[in-house]
Parts: sequence; C-alpha cells; structure tokens
Amino acid sequence: MEAICWSDYLCPWCYVGTDRSALLRSLGVRVTTLPFELHPTIPAEGAVLPRPPRWVAIAAEAEDVGLPFDPPDRLPNTRRVLEVSEWVRRTADADAHEAFSAAVFRAHFAERRRIDDEAEVASFVSGVGLSADAAFDAVAGGEPSRWVDESMALARDLGVTGTPAWVLGGASAGGDGGVDGGLVVPGVQPRSFFERVVSKLQSRSAATDN
Repeated sequence: MEAICWSDYLCPWCYVGTDRSALLRSLGVRVTTLPFELHPTIPAEGAVLPRPPRWVAIAAEAEDVGLPFDPPDRLPNTRRVLEVSEWVRRTADADAHEAFSAAVFRAHFAERRRIDDEAEVASFVSGVGLSADAAFDAVAGGEPSRWVDESMALARDLGVTGTPAWVLGGASAGGDGGVDGGLVVPGVQPRSFFERVVSKLQSRSAATDN
C-alpha cells in the first residue's frame, strides 16, 4: 500500500505527525512525504512569534511518542528548506529523505536552530551524504521551486488545504509526486485510527485481489 503525507517543517503537528508516518511504515505502508508551504507570507529572514502559543497539547503529544520538544521562539520561512527537501527526495533514496526531514524537524522543535539559515540547511544535506553545493545550485536553477508548487497544487486538487495530511490507499508517488486517489486523512489522528484504516484498506485490497 502507498500513502502520501503533505508536511511543512514549521508545523508542530507535522513534527508529531512524523510518528504517524513511522507507524504507517511499520504496518507495511510505503509513505512518501511531499512539501506544502503552510505560511508563504513569512519574510525571508523569518519572524518573531507575535505571542507565545499554547504548546501544552503539542508538548504532551510529543512526549507521548518520545519526540524531544523545546518550543521555538520564532517562525522561519521554510520555502528554501522545502525546496531542498524535495531535491533530496528526488536525488537520494527514501531513507536519506526521511533522515533529512527528521534532522530538520529536530533542529527546529528540539534544538531551536534556524532552519531557514543557509549554513544550517547545508548541514542537513551533508548529514545525509549529499552535496550542499549541488542542492543550492538546483534551487538557484528554479526546478525545486516548481516541484514545491506542483506538490501544493496536487494537494489542493485532493482537498488538502493544511498540514499534516495523508492520502492513504490507492495512492502512488513517483518522481513527479503523482497520485491516483485514496482516503484523505487531515491532521494528527490517534494511532489507533491509522491502524484501523490500514487494516480495512489492506483487507479490502486482499479481497479484491482474490
């Protein structure tokens, strides 16, 4: 079974959502994470949070699934890191992209590092064995920006307007991020919900095959 998850690195629920994607993988689902720029109006230099958000629910969810959490005090512009992320996904294997994303989320939500800083982004790329120069050259060329736009257009075509969101069952994502339909799951639902849905979809698929 295939699934797609749309995500943005500044979204705290997407950070928690990495646990749900990991759960899906443990259930035999191939999950592809695609970019969705949640707040494109944030200036390139980032912005200070206008008021401290209420982190209680997110902190509790993170603790429940073993994710370290130290709330950030600023909002980064994530366009560049999303473009680089999509370049990593299309250049390397799925494990490298998953490791890249984990490093970015950890930097923002556990280490208070600036994920919109070029040197930080370079460290995430080199951390998975790829060339930061090659990544930035690709971004400068403009193609990764088009990929992000296409990903967001695809999400909206399926009714996805926020992050995180998954498409489960009947989905396939190749280099072009194509998808042929499936069940849209918006937001971080309980782990038991994902387990039930996957079980039903797998049973339905098995019945169809027979």
